[in-house]
Formats: sequence, structure tokens, C-alpha cells
Amino acid sequence: MIATTTKVTWLAASLALASALIGCQPGPSEDASIDNGESELVATNGLSMVNGLSLTNGLSGNGLSGNGLSGNGLKGQALVVSPLASTGLTSSTYLMNSADGRSTLSYLVRCALPAGHSITKTDSTGASYTFAGGIGLTPQWETGTCDGDCQRWISACLLAHVNTAGIHVPIWIVGQNTNLGWGQSTSYPNQEGTFFGNIFTTNEAGHTDAYYCEGPGFDKTVVDGRLGSNQVGAPYRDTFSGGYCNYNGCLASDIATNGVPDGYKVCTMGDGAMTTWNQLVTVWRDNKSYSANGTVVSGQTADGSTVRYDFEGSINSWTSTATLSSSTDRSQTGTKSLKAVYSGGSGTVRVASPTGLSVPAGTRIRFYVVPDRNSSITSITTWVKNSDGTTTSQNDDMSRHYRGSQNAMSITVPSGKTGAQVGVDFTTTGAFTSYIDSVTW
Repeated sequence: MIATTTKVTWLAASLALASALIGCQPGPSEDASIDNGESELVATNGLSMVNGLSLTNGLSGNGLSGNGLSGNGLKGQALVVSPLASTGLTSSTYLMNSADGRSTLSYLVRCALPAGHSITKTDSTGASYTFAGGIGLTPQWETGTCDGDCQRWISACLLAHVNTAGIHVPIWIVGQNTNLGWGQSTSYPNQEGTFFGNIFTTNEAGHTDAYYCEGPGFDKTVVDGRLGSNQVGAPYRDTFSGGYCNYNGCLASDIATNGVPDGYKVCTMGDGAMTTWNQLVTVWRDNKSYSANGTVVSGQTADGSTVRYDFEGSINSWTSTATLSSSTDRSQTGTKSLKAVYSGGSGTVRVASPTGLSVPAGTRIRFYVVPDRNSSITSITTWVKNSDGTTTSQNDDMSRHYRGSQNAMSITVPSGKTGAQVGVDFTTTGAFTSYIDSVTW
């Protein structure tokens, strides 16, 4: 496996998959060249050999509404399967004749063709546009047709790049496609989710096969919010009843980084004839909040929550029977985390915040936890002690999470209560090291 030192940087324009495919949202500003220097690709080993690609999911817009990615937005003239360089894109092609459509095509070509390849087409007015390749998942599409495997790879790639909030978020993508590859980056430590399906057509149930499952690196709703899957008419679906990819029928990659699988190679989901998917793209992200112009919002995590404890300068008065310190390892939103080292035997080890907090009812408190890969931890419990002396807790078995990787865990202050103290309990059979960072609400 090639080392993940490859650097790939995208300077993405504002793009809109949702509006492009349904043709009902205002388009971005016009520019006669989709490829007018918006991106430079620098890869030490070439894109065909890279383990992971640091991209920007700039497919943005006002969300998916109406018929979303189904119906006339995707069939027939919308997404093509003919050769891109010849008959696939013509002046009469639906997507060529709107700013939103061309934005979608720029990402479609970027997903399909490798760096150094591009296609130039004209719209119905004769204006010329160039679409540049980048990732190269399906290079055969340039001169050949896009068959089922091709359609599924392009679908997974496009789905991984949607951001209905209109905010550009850096992402690290991996998959078993030989032109993408596996690997992780320390700059993107949180596994967000895995994407797959076929948005070129509708299935036997009349739905678009546009699926995702969630990674343990973020709390619930982060993927949902980015995709807009909770919006009326949105085609994106997580048909798992709950939980993460890793214990809901998805098979992890054979390749792992420091014992943590890089992603998934097979997922089973769907309500059409096809339910087993082998063309998957897994997304890793940092846990930062970004403004509309792409700058980092200080003191917030990706879901917009405020960081209450970041452990940047100290242990912030937290206490434990374990030895606590402010560590430069396993940080989230800053450069340090709370490191807990326990050298005793089996039992439950509590790591607790100061008392006297006043967290309102209904507030979700989030913890980002990394159990050491070789630790003896068997389960992790997040809890909040209420001002009336009662305690509300949520226990998670370690089989549902990743050792050696970031795991988002949470607890909600119950109705009618006020949270006075928060913390994490580790149930263990012996010594362990664990990290907590970016406690938010």
C-alpha cells in the first residue's frame, strides 16, 4: 500500500447537484470555462496510485426538494451513458444548457476522468465549456459507454460530494476502485459515512438508489444534514434502522491503517432488485465548522455545536481515577485532547467534568472519544448528572465502535432536568489509554 503522503488540493467553485438535476433553483454565476484554473492537482504518485484524495464537497445549493434526484431530473437527457467525448454531451443535452447542469457535469467529469483529461462542449447558444478530469474512477467513459459498474462508481462519487448547505467542506475519500485506493490521513480523522447507489435511473420500487450509511466519527445527523436527507422529496436514504455502517451489514475494507479499516467494500441496502453494492466511496472529514465562504468557524464542531471543553491548555478541572493530562495526541478541533491513562485492573473508570454546570433540558452533549487500539475497554458510557441528583446515561458496547479511531458519542439532558455535570465511564478488563476531546453542546 502506498503511503498516504499524497497531497491533492482542490479549490472548488460553488456547485449545485440538487438544483442542477431538478432544474428549479437559481444557478451560480456564469463563466464560459468550468476549468478556468479552479483547481490544481499535485500528487506525488499520480492519481491512479493515490490512496486517498483530499477534495472539497462543493456540490451545493438550496437542498433537494420537489422530485429531487428522481423522475425527469435523472432519466433520459439528464445523466448520460454514451461516450462523453463524442455523443454523450451535446448542445441539446439538458445539463449543458443551464449553469446548474454544467456545474453537475463538471463534478461528473471530475469523478469519471483522470487528471490531464478534459472534454470541451458547447451549449445550445454555441458557448464553449471545458470540463476537467480529476479522480478517474471510470476513465473508459471518455470514449466508451457507461455501464452498470461505471454508473455505480459515478453515483457514489457524486453522492459523496453533495453539500446542500452550500458550504465547502474538505473531505478525504477512499474506495476499492483501483484509481482511488485506500488509506487514511491524520488531517481527516473522523469517518463520516459511506455512499453508494445508482442515480442514473429509478429502481423497481420507483425510487432512486441513493444510499448512505454513517461512520462512527460523527454523531447522528451530520451526514443527514449535509445531504439534506431530512428534506421533503430528498432521494437519499439510510435504510438501516439505526447505528453505523460497521455493524449493519457493511463489510470493512481488507486494508486498515493502524488497525482501523479504511472504509467499506460491500454494503447491503435498498428496496429495488439490486441490494448488494460493491462500488462504494467512504468519506473521512475533520471536525471543523465552515462558514459559507469556506473559512473555519472557531470554537465549533462540524454540526455547529459549541466546544465547551477543548483541553488546549490544561485538563480543564476534569477528574478521574485514571491519570489525566492535556495531550497533543488525538485532537479534534484544536491541537490537544484529554488523555486518560489507567493502570489498574477490571472495573469502571469515570472521567468527569467539573460540577455546577447548567445545561438545559433537551440539550445533546457530545464527546469525541478515541480508545487506544490495544486497550482493554469493553464498553463506554456517556452520562449527565442532573441538578436533582439523578443520572442519565447511554452505554455503547465497543463492538459498535472503532478502537484507535475517533468515535462520536452523546447523551441528551432529559425533559424537565438541568445537567449539572457530564462525563464518560470506561468499563475495562485492565489497563488502557483513551482520549476525549471537543466536549460540545
